[in-house]
Amino acid sequence: MQKQNINVGSTYIVKVSGTLAKVRITREHDRGGWYGTNLATGREVRIRTAARLRAEVPAQGITNEEARRIVDKIEF
Repeated sequence: MQKQNINVGSTYIVKVSGTLAKVRITREHDRGGWYGTNLATGREVRIRTAARLRAEVPAQGITNEEARRIVDKIEF
């Protein structure tokens, strides 16, 4: 993803500690990047670069299996 495509308040699939998780972006960091809330654990995470973001989750939400299929389709 690119940083101009990131919207505060949206949910994204993000690589957190080596695993993929759904994270809702809550605010921007003053030195670059974003803060978000991991929806599985409720913890706040700092996303320093847009490269950690894989795909935006549709508004109705998706299951973990659907998220995995989306990530597998993305070319790196």
